[in-house]
Amino acid sequence: MSNARYEEFVRKLDDIIKALRAAKRNKVSLASHSFYSTKVRGALAGVRKTFLAFQRDYPPERYPRVAFQLVTIEPLVQRMTTIYPAPPAEMLKLADEISFKAQSDLAAELETTEKPANSAAIAVFIPNDLIEDRFHVQKKVLWEINRCYDSACYNACAAMIRRLVESLIVLAFEHHTIADRIKRDGNYLEFLDLIGKATVEPTLGLTRNTKRILPDLKFFGDLAVHNRNAYVRKEDLDRLHQATRSAIEELANNC
Repeated sequence: MSNARYEEFVRKLDDIIKALRAAKRNKVSLASHSFYSTKVRGALAGVRKTFLAFQRDYPPERYPRVAFQLVTIEPLVQRMTTIYPAPPAEMLKLADEISFKAQSDLAAELETTEKPANSAAIAVFIPNDLIEDRFHVQKKVLWEINRCYDSACYNACAAMIRRLVESLIVLAFEHHTIADRIKRDGNYLEFLDLIGKATVEPTLGLTRNTKRILPDLKFFGDLAVHNRNAYVRKEDLDRLHQATRSAIEELANNC
């Protein structure tokens, strides 16, 4: 298994285990011996910092099995941090237990997680070929939608879906040379009004499902950007997935 984050975590664990073993062997107190106190404290900070980064890189929404193993290790890391500067033998027992879990249960789950990553069969959230290459900006936005979803950044994903849909509506009206129908005083209408115009425009020929989903896409896009007390969850996007994919394709086909 080759995993930079895992390897860094194991190295940090080895650092603190070596420091604690030396302190134990020399029968020193971490509360009073400046050299070993500084050495163990620095190693402990490295373990905690790397563990927090590990948790950030493996959110439970995307890696539930790895995240579960990290949850079982977390109390041990917290305990070791809390009891410092305890006797080296007591801290060493915790460090050894963390190391054992990391090199057995955690390593096994990481290997299982990484195997599918090399498979081309894993589908993106929204197919990349829905947007033609000539629409460079919209193609880039679609790429960001998929990247955000894959990275568990669901608020960002919802906001980018909103941006893409709004842009496609404008492009569709422009393509059919009816852009004047979505303008007021020479300026394009707000997104809600654009949706209203698109759903009743016979030239676009939008299906009933697309007409129904467009307000939802605006709602979650607005929620992601403007609401200070709520956020978009994976379940929200998954529930709208099929209709979102269909709506994007229908609008793109009108461009």
